Amino acid sequence: MVMEYLKKRAEAGAGKGLEDRPDWVSDRNASAAAWQCVEDMKREKALYIRRHRTSTDFLVKKKYQIKGSEVAAALGINRATLMNTSSYSPHFRQYLDAMNAGLEEAKNAKLKRIEHPTATGIRKSRKDDLVSLVRELRMKNEELRALAAEPLDEIYEGLPLPIKKKLGIS
Repeated sequence: MVMEYLKKRAEAGAGKGLEDRPDWVSDRNASAAAWQCVEDMKREKALYIRRHRTSTDFLVKKKYQIKGSEVAAALGINRATLMNTSSYSPHFRQYLDAMNAGLEEAKNAKLKRIEHPTATGIRKSRKDDLVSLVRELRMKNEELRALAAEPLDEIYEGLPLPIKKKLGIS
C-alpha cells in the first residue's frame, strides 16, 4: 500500500519535470542538463538568500548569483559552447539572466525587510514619550517602596529582642 503510493508520487514527479521545461530544452544536447543544473543552483542560491541577513553576506555575487562558467564547470563542458556557440545559447542566456534577476530581487527584498522591520510595541513610541513613561514609573516605584517601608519598620520594632538578634537586625 505504501509502496504503491510512493510509486505514484515518483511517476507524478517524473512527468511534472518534463512539463515545466522550456521549449528550447532538449535531451539531444546539453540544454536539458544545463537547465536542470540551473534549477538546482537556483534552489541553493535561494536558500542562501533566505538564511543570510546582512548586506555583508551578499558582497560576493557568486554566493547568490548563477554564472554561466559555474554551470559549465558543473556539467564538464566548455563555457563558450554553453553560452555562445550552441543553438540553444541565446535562450539559455536569457533564462540565466531571468534567474539572476529573480535572485537579485529576492536578495533586495530580504535586505529591505531586515533594514526596515515593522515596528511593534515600544519601538513604535517616540523617545520623548518613552522618557516620560520611565519617569512616571520610577516615581511610582519610589512611592511603593516608601509605602512598604513604613509597615516593615513597625513590624521590626514590635519584634522581641532575641528574635531581632537571630535575624541580625539589632
